[in-house]
Amino acid sequence: MSQVSRDMSQRAAEGAPKVSRLVRAACRRERLADAAALLTRVALPLGCALAAVGVVATRRLDAPAWLPWLGLAPVVVVLVYAAARPARPRRVARRIDAHYGLHDLIGNALEFAGSAAAADPEAADLMALHVADAEAAAPAIDPRPVVPLRPPGLRVLDFAAVVLLLLATLVPRPPPPVPEENVLPDISGDPPESAAKKPPADRVLAEPLREDLRALKEGQDRAAALAEQMLQILDAYGRGELDREAAYARLEELEKSLAEAEAELEARMEEDPAVLAEGVRQLAEALKQEEITQNAAEALARGDGDQAEKSLADAEAEAEAGDEAERALQRAMQQAEKALGKAAGENTDTASQLAEAERRLKRQQEQPAADPEEQERRLKKQQQKVEELRRQHEREKAAQRKLDELRRQANDAQKGQQGSPQKKRALEQLRRGAGDAARKASQSRRLGQARDDLEEAKSFMRRAGQGGEQDDKRKQQMQKFAKAAKGKRGDKKDGPTLLVEGDLGDGEPSMMMEGDSGGDPQDSGDGGDPQDGDSGGDGQDSQGQDSAGDGQAQGDGMGQGSADALGDPTGLKVKPKDVRVDPRQGKGTTKAEIIKTASQEGFASAPYRDMYRDYKSFAQSTLDNEALPAEQRRRVKRYFQLIQPRK
Repeated sequence: MSQVSRDMSQRAAEGAPKVSRLVRAACRRERLADAAALLTRVALPLGCALAAVGVVATRRLDAPAWLPWLGLAPVVVVLVYAAARPARPRRVARRIDAHYGLHDLIGNALEFAGSAAAADPEAADLMALHVADAEAAAPAIDPRPVVPLRPPGLRVLDFAAVVLLLLATLVPRPPPPVPEENVLPDISGDPPESAAKKPPADRVLAEPLREDLRALKEGQDRAAALAEQMLQILDAYGRGELDREAAYARLEELEKSLAEAEAELEARMEEDPAVLAEGVRQLAEALKQEEITQNAAEALARGDGDQAEKSLADAEAEAEAGDEAERALQRAMQQAEKALGKAAGENTDTASQLAEAERRLKRQQEQPAADPEEQERRLKKQQQKVEELRRQHEREKAAQRKLDELRRQANDAQKGQQGSPQKKRALEQLRRGAGDAARKASQSRRLGQARDDLEEAKSFMRRAGQGGEQDDKRKQQMQKFAKAAKGKRGDKKDGPTLLVEGDLGDGEPSMMMEGDSGGDPQDSGDGGDPQDGDSGGDGQDSQGQDSAGDGQAQGDGMGQGSADALGDPTGLKVKPKDVRVDPRQGKGTTKAEIIKTASQEGFASAPYRDMYRDYKSFAQSTLDNEALPAEQRRRVKRYFQLIQPRK
């Protein structure tokens, strides 16, 4: 619309508002009527024709699948044109006059109101009277009969376009390609790509690992997030959504995130987590002796520092309410002081290892070498070892100072009258320090557990999908073991339910643990260098290899075919005799009886669940020790995965 037309419309709206509203309403109806006519006359036949061409091209000419959607293009073009075309108020006003026989009343009023004032006064008065008459008549005029919104009727061309589209949909799709029968099958050793992307779902072998990851993901820390992602990768692999290579690559990406979390925790933590964990364990055992602090002991054993602080505060409040509770709390503090003193005074072998490493470094620096580059490499490696041991020694000392501080606070909590400020301050410092130590130990332990689970998941991916008779036997044996562990007895003809290590034969199994038996060199540790040791001195062999075992290869499994059990089964001449033993009536079953019952009837009983928790927490201090080799730690943790309580 030009500037002159806009000015005339504005003046008409000001001079004749009722006439302008009538004309605008008729213009809107005319726009809608034009859109309906264009959709029927243009968009319908043209769109059907384009869609028919697209369908035929897709089904017979291998065209892209989106081509039939071009049939909607005329509809879009028509709607845009109908909305964007300029309005024609003069034409609409004349159309209103012609429909109602008003002798150009509305049209002239629109013209007079939109034009400039006449110079002749008499002409101006006549124009004003004409506009006033139109304003008086405009409210009674209905624009709907002037511009009806009835779409035009369909033509033969429109029906032909619709029929053409229907016929196009009847065009058959091309048949799928049929493989040639004369092609020889691939007998090469490499499996096809499709088979590599759809490995068998080895859920049975990974079920103990899944149970461990489900328990680890209960939390809000980095270890829980990593456990959740590992579970998702294992589930996607089990459903066939990820092949073995893709799943292994995803696990390696998780390993980078885990390394970042470990480095962050290493930089943030000043105390050694293993020493703190042992101190917290002994503190929990001490607090468990008194009923008033049993809840705090259980929270410390779980590594829940917040709950431990709350439980100790509740115990303090309970002690203030009664003399008997106060004496129980006093005894608990005495036991805690003894346990913390024992934990703080325990010596590790890190100091002796550091002294030995410094002695070797000094001797290597003084000893001449024929190859300077080799000498530099050996010195750099030994220097790195010394620095690691020195940092470890400093962190252990810091952890022991922390435990000794807790011991002094437990001692102060025994002094003074009940409710005194000194005693309250000592108890508050003790529960805060114990909760902080439990949280730090739990964070390190959970990240270590995530590391072990990640290594086991990678080892599982390396073994998965290899097939073979050994793999099938191992799956069947794991199924029998899992069924028996839940307390479901099978038929005797199904065979034994023990787990064996190494190759599986047809005879009776004789060992409990399941080995990796993968033999993958990627899963081995640092192979070392036989030349890294000194050429002489104490604790060294003739090859110059350190007695500490730096050059020994490390792996996470025993490999194929473990050795037979030691001892001669026929060496003793005995006469077995059946003896009936009547159980002694007492407070309940012993741990030995619980273990024997669980070994025969499964790991699903409530007494076994309590015994397992104590058993694992007792072994946790050894597992937290960094001196334990990684492959042995994973083997012990796999053992605990297998014997964990079932539901």
